Amino acid sequence: MENFYEKNLNALIQVDPLLGASLFAIQQNEQFEVFQGKDMLDINLLDTQRNDFLYQKPIDNLEAIITKIDKEYLRYPVLFFYGIGNGLYLKGLLGNASLKHLVVIEPNLELIYIALNFVDLSEEIANERLIIKHSQNFDFASGLKIIYKKDVKPYTKIYMLHIHSEYYETNFAEDIQRVNQLLLRCHKHMVLGHGNDTIDSLIGIEHHISNLPTMLQNYKTSDMFKSKNSEIAVIVSTGPSLSKQLPLLKEYAPYITIICIDASLPILQKHNIAPDIVVSMERVQLTSKFFLDLDPKLTKNTYFVVSSLTHPDTVKNLKDQKLLLSMRPLAYMKYFELHDFGYLGSGMSAANMGHQLATFMNYDTIILIGQDLAYADDGKSHAKGHIFSENDVKHSENDLYVQKYGGEGEVRTTYVWDMFKNHFEKEIAHANEFNITTYNATEGGARIVGSIEKPFKTLLEELVDKQKEKTSIKIRKVRKDTFKKLLALSQEKIDAMVEYGKNLKEKVESTFLKVTAACEEIEKIKKEEINYDHLLSLIDEIDKIKEEVESLEFSKMYVDTVQSYIFHQELELAKLMIENSTTQEEKKAKLVKWIEAHQFWLFSLAGGIEAQLLTIEKGLQNRPQL
Repeated sequence: MENFYEKNLNALIQVDPLLGASLFAIQQNEQFEVFQGKDMLDINLLDTQRNDFLYQKPIDNLEAIITKIDKEYLRYPVLFFYGIGNGLYLKGLLGNASLKHLVVIEPNLELIYIALNFVDLSEEIANERLIIKHSQNFDFASGLKIIYKKDVKPYTKIYMLHIHSEYYETNFAEDIQRVNQLLLRCHKHMVLGHGNDTIDSLIGIEHHISNLPTMLQNYKTSDMFKSKNSEIAVIVSTGPSLSKQLPLLKEYAPYITIICIDASLPILQKHNIAPDIVVSMERVQLTSKFFLDLDPKLTKNTYFVVSSLTHPDTVKNLKDQKLLLSMRPLAYMKYFELHDFGYLGSGMSAANMGHQLATFMNYDTIILIGQDLAYADDGKSHAKGHIFSENDVKHSENDLYVQKYGGEGEVRTTYVWDMFKNHFEKEIAHANEFNITTYNATEGGARIVGSIEKPFKTLLEELVDKQKEKTSIKIRKVRKDTFKKLLALSQEKIDAMVEYGKNLKEKVESTFLKVTAACEEIEKIKKEEINYDHLLSLIDEIDKIKEEVESLEFSKMYVDTVQSYIFHQELELAKLMIENSTTQEEKKAKLVKWIEAHQFWLFSLAGGIEAQLLTIEKGLQNRPQL
């Protein structure tokens, strides 16, 4: 058993150092007594604090779990369990080759320690077929890492949290509910992140292609990352609470780096506050209005860090400013391999982008203000002076309630703001790994888990040294000869993207016509007359296209466009894939359903590729004269 534990612990330390370190501190079990029967599988555990056994009958309970999974979940590629128990059931479940990931959340470290003594799971832990998490440290960020795994993401619609035994249901009901709600939130966040409308993606591609020359002749994002000009970065958003923070922000402006979002800029200008950096990432024309009638005295040292997919009017309005167009970490942008000009904006808001920029610039301290992400008590959605309205976002029946800043009670928010909050929690957890502390000094709105809540005044008084003024950010534009070289290389990439898309679209359309003909034939003839060998050959063709769609080349060029076309169909296909089919009749019926389901999948794929090809052409046509 000692050898089992050492092997398991060594594997665990490689994939989850935090959990490994926590287990390393345990030398022996104290809360649980182990009872070994005559059979090697007859292992029960007594919780001495609760005087409660983990199992009524260990062997029967183990067999019941395995039998149920084999009967109802045999083809599931991912399973979620709450409770590790004695760990013996894990090896049984992992014997199923269809199971790619078994995720286990356990509330008691000592039980993980005991379970890893009983069975060798080192190989499964090392390749993450088995993912063990301590419930105490299982948060939104760690949940997302699991949900976004390749063999987990497509199966979000079949998610279920299995409870290992009655012991857990009795003693951890509240935590089970918390974990389940957290995982549901992660699944929802992932699905919403893929969108259900490809128009936004196509607009972004058009703008990016159009803005490429402007991006390449200005400043490099990589140079901005090396240009920290103080010790503290303050991210200024437009929540209702911002107004009360403006006097302090103005007082301390000479000593801190002010990174404001686009919508905050007009407000700061009215209060004669000059930001060091303004961030913007929206592709809609409306955003360009934030950059009208700027006071040149207040922007002479300001850098405008704007996503390369921004609307051309934004570029036009900022032509006389220090404009830095930065690529987002989207596949089609990374495809251009212009890495010095990326990558910012993995979140969904300009504030998310600002926090990420401060992280990449290596500020040890980041302070959020005006980041309410909720309605104010009086119903207002934005700060006083917002150019659209203090009530720009209206209450909706689809609003939801989240934990309030300070932790007491709830506050009303929108689904969009909640998604912004989710991204903050993810990025804050990531920043913490690099010893970057995020404070939430909003003093209102929604709680952002992972940030430290503290009054803005207190933070400034404690952290800011008024004897040390900040410096000015100074970075150089790209040299003209470098610009010409990069522009030529980017055009080569565009040409390759177009050629690849045209060739693949032709293959997809050809297969689509064959599948359509087969589906029409199936409707006309009797079941026993169906040519199943022909259907199998069509599935081979479909599989080859799927292999191409999953290839690195396709992912770089077209996945951002077509994912909103086909992702939601893939979720439905996943439900069909896990259906058990044991008899020949069941297998044939499933084969027919599989073919029919891919008819629209192929149509959508071809349409997505065609739409991107037309968008690239439009983007090239709309490029400004340099």
